[in-house]
Amino acid sequence: MTEHPLHHVLGSDVPQFKASFPADPAAIPPVRRRLRTLLQEDGLEDVADDVALICQELMANAVLHGCHGFPPGITLTVTVVWSDAQLRVGVRDPSSVRPEEQEPSGSRTSGRGLRLVDELSDRWGVEADRSGKTVWTEFDCPRRRAS
Repeated sequence: MTEHPLHHVLGSDVPQFKASFPADPAAIPPVRRRLRTLLQEDGLEDVADDVALICQELMANAVLHGCHGFPPGITLTVTVVWSDAQLRVGVRDPSSVRPEEQEPSGSRTSGRGLRLVDELSDRWGVEADRSGKTVWTEFDCPRRRAS
């Protein structure tokens, strides 16, 4: 697996936040709250809400789409690592199917998550391997960024 350039910026592969959660929509809100609180406590209140919202969207996509067709009991993982220069969120699921942005539609109540991720973050992408994929998103200069 190739190392992502952000690891060079951050100087470490060790996340400041890591949570494993069952593939159940009810497991998402507690993870989101813990992450938001940790970011605020570490002085990242300007991005805490946006990062928590993006994390929620990526976790929901992983639960709804990344676990489709897999046996019950799947565990997903969210990791977040940050420095003054970068913040990176990654959500790992067992599927190799890449997410795709949906065209806007007034008749659908879902399908807007990746558009939101694209709008709120500086960049996002997917890293896939034989055991699944990680959908990631990054923020530049999170300590100096206004919401």
